[in-house]
Amino acid sequence: MTAAVTHAPRQTSGADRPRLAVAVWAVAGVVVLALLLVAGRYGFHGDEFYFVVTGRHLQIAAPDNPMLVPYLAAGWYGLVDGHLWAFRVLPALASGAYVLLGGLIAREFGATPRHQVAAAVAVAMTALTLAVGHLFETTTFDMVTTAAALWLFVRAMRSEPQRWMPWMAAGVLTGVAMEIKILAASLLVCCLLGVVICGPRSRLLSPRLWAAVAIALLMAAPNLVWQALHGFPMLQVAGNIAGGGSTSSTPRLALVPSVLLAVGPVVSIVLIVGLIVLLRSDRRATDGWLAAGFLIFVAFLLITGGKAYYPAGFVPAVLAAGAGPVLDWVIRGRLWRPVLAVVLIISSVVTTALLTLPVGRPGGPVYTIATGPNPDLAAEVGWPGYVDQVEEVVASIPAAQRADTIVLTQTYQQAAALDLLRPASGVRIPAVYSGHNGFWFWGPPPESATDAIVIGNFSPADLATGYAHCEVAATVQTPAGVDNDLTDTPIHRCTGLRQPWSVLWPQLATFA
Repeated sequence: MTAAVTHAPRQTSGADRPRLAVAVWAVAGVVVLALLLVAGRYGFHGDEFYFVVTGRHLQIAAPDNPMLVPYLAAGWYGLVDGHLWAFRVLPALASGAYVLLGGLIAREFGATPRHQVAAAVAVAMTALTLAVGHLFETTTFDMVTTAAALWLFVRAMRSEPQRWMPWMAAGVLTGVAMEIKILAASLLVCCLLGVVICGPRSRLLSPRLWAAVAIALLMAAPNLVWQALHGFPMLQVAGNIAGGGSTSSTPRLALVPSVLLAVGPVVSIVLIVGLIVLLRSDRRATDGWLAAGFLIFVAFLLITGGKAYYPAGFVPAVLAAGAGPVLDWVIRGRLWRPVLAVVLIISSVVTTALLTLPVGRPGGPVYTIATGPNPDLAAEVGWPGYVDQVEEVVASIPAAQRADTIVLTQTYQQAAALDLLRPASGVRIPAVYSGHNGFWFWGPPPESATDAIVIGNFSPADLATGYAHCEVAATVQTPAGVDNDLTDTPIHRCTGLRQPWSVLWPQLATFA
């Protein structure tokens, strides 16, 4: 058995690599179509507002994210004139590419067309594919670029003779991923540790690999330098996530089950099989680094605290390894075929689509069930009504006092929605400020702003620190049956600024 194990990648080239099955494109197309069918439902997510507003500021980086996705969001939002359905075309295409990568990586493993299609179907059935692909967020583009970088690393690791181009392409895509979310750097390090453990260790001596690493770091340097110059606010954001301060934070004890649920109960079987296949003695020295990298990355998340969808970049590669063996097992056991058909229908329609996409009526039973495991759906509802309610408070202020009034919000979502949406009546909402993430870096209000409309669940003590008098002017009402972060949020009218903004503003900084 020992003699059968090879410590070098199996030789592959363009000539002996199987063709990509046409049906893989069809599976990716179905996912894109499904996402486009519901792209205009509910409304913008609060984070989508924030990315558009962030992208309208010319800057090297933001405290919570690099700038590539915000610039893309702002540019695309302007191009489609703020139309929700059109705005979400790019995320749908990104998810289609994510599915396509399942087939492409299976092809690198030498999979038959049937197994390539099985890999693409497995990725398409992953809960993350639809849930994340519905929104224009960093995660949407991070997971597809990271998965694409891994695809090229697989190709580079397995190729003989070694060539520069696959390595350079992998380095560029990793650099792009790091300019979307710095998390890609951790994933790359875990993969390199996987190579140390499983092989092929000879690749670690290759200047091509380290040139790829250098390219990725060079592309990520602007964001990293900005973070260093500003005291690494990203670390405060990560600490808040680890402490459970984010809506999608995952407790450490629940991380592994949550990762499997994010993949999907049925597809997780394929994921586990893929890890086993990659670590088998006949595959370990060639492809085992992928499985080892995935497991090291999960361990890293357990130690540092992370979200269940962070390993998404690994998912197409691991499913590509497991889909073929699972399909063969099902085909050999003919009695299992009807059972498989029922499971696929239930998993695709109920577990995946109904729980990840805006299918049910807001406030209805399907919506209520879906927003339990997927609170992002709830975060798409209620924003226009919220803006209108703030407008009503503004309209109640005498015109002479509005010149000295600003809006101060607790969260960047609340601020960004007011920045982008305009009330139907045309009453101008005053300048909007927040101490949350990027909004804090864009600076304090002018010292002449002595009054404010303060939005958020601030304590009386916090309000008294800034203002002599505050009263609740309104409470945000969301549609019936909808309970999200907007629901029952107080809208205060505050007067009599106690301290200058130069003193107050540092106290309001919140990175979460």
